[in-house]
Amino acid sequence: MPKIVLTDITKRWGDFYAVDHLDLVIDDCSFVTLLGPSGCGKTTTLRMIAGLETPTSGRIEIGDTVVFDSEKGINVPANKRHVGFLFQNYALWPNMTVYQNISFGLKNLKKYTKQEIDEIVQRVARVVKIEMFLDRYPSELSGGQQQRVAIARTLAPEPEVIFMDEPLSNLDAKLRLEMRSELQRLHLTTGRTFVYVTHDQMEAMTLATKICLIENGVLQQYDPPLKVYGKPNNLFVADFVGSPSINFIDAVGTQNEGSMDFTVLDDKKATFSFAEPIDIANWREAEKKADAERAAAKAELAKNKKHVEKGNKDTVFKYHVAMVDDSAKQDAEPTENDYVIGVRPEMIEICDDGGIEAEIYSAMPTGMETTVRLRIGNFLLTGVVFGGVTYEIGSKVNVRFKGNGLMLFSRISGRIIGTGALKV
Repeated sequence: MPKIVLTDITKRWGDFYAVDHLDLVIDDCSFVTLLGPSGCGKTTTLRMIAGLETPTSGRIEIGDTVVFDSEKGINVPANKRHVGFLFQNYALWPNMTVYQNISFGLKNLKKYTKQEIDEIVQRVARVVKIEMFLDRYPSELSGGQQQRVAIARTLAPEPEVIFMDEPLSNLDAKLRLEMRSELQRLHLTTGRTFVYVTHDQMEAMTLATKICLIENGVLQQYDPPLKVYGKPNNLFVADFVGSPSINFIDAVGTQNEGSMDFTVLDDKKATFSFAEPIDIANWREAEKKADAERAAAKAELAKNKKHVEKGNKDTVFKYHVAMVDDSAKQDAEPTENDYVIGVRPEMIEICDDGGIEAEIYSAMPTGMETTVRLRIGNFLLTGVVFGGVTYEIGSKVNVRFKGNGLMLFSRISGRIIGTGALKV
């Protein structure tokens, strides 16, 4: 199977950058999800790799073949790239049977005999478990069965890479869960490279070997799912991945012999202990050096006469601190003593010996777990309690932060500093 390499890929319309100087390596037989909010550039990236969209500049390689190079004038058409594409819309021929829908593309290739086509159709039908429906028409199938037909049709020509653009978004929640499991199994059995576009972070977390998270055309993080969840690069990644969403807490303080002394939740004193030793002064110097290098690279790029200044500017993500009444909140310019602590809901523990008094603001049991909103002064934190537990709204409880996976971010740059434990 081929490795896909994107080098300095850019796609813009005027001064709007849909994809901004993207470097990406998709390994053989991997399952990569392109994740991000609507309009971030993930579908454009997928279409450029597949040959359905022409990049403004850059280079794309699939295996040993350069399929696009703006400097050398190479642009291999989509039908020559030996890739399969599965769209959000199944696009099945209503007047053809399942068998005819799957075999249609094979007949057009004109390189298979009738017997070979029959063998391929039977094989891919068995892979996606629709061999009993080959004589039916699409209107006689459920949504999930139609999606399986579309997958079989994509697999039939044996593409080296399979591209999927939100293929499960038309299905109901229960069927999406089932199809995610089937896609994971399909990736394993076919041994193909899968590139999958979605805005659903649950799909990305459960399916991918690596997540490529994009915002405003810029790559934010490219790592395995659990690393994206446990150690996000910045505030945007932390906020986008996770359900229920992460809690953000403003913190003001300084470093004291390896740990950080903070004031959080208005007036509470807290200590943040790093999981791995970090010197804030050294971290800040490294950040300033990295920022200077990025600024120098942009200045060098601006010297190119073909360069167009980016109209959709990149800004530090505006995180949200949940409050009962945020009308009095003032967003002052952050200083070097201002930080943001990220707390995943499962890191909040309700216990008798917890050091923080809270009020149950809301409680939503689902059977397997209960999502609770905790009021601490004017602040709201979301926690998850596993098991069939119910709480009375308005009741008082004690809470604490557990584990050493809480995240500390710079409020100035939004980038992560490190992970650790928080004691209040």
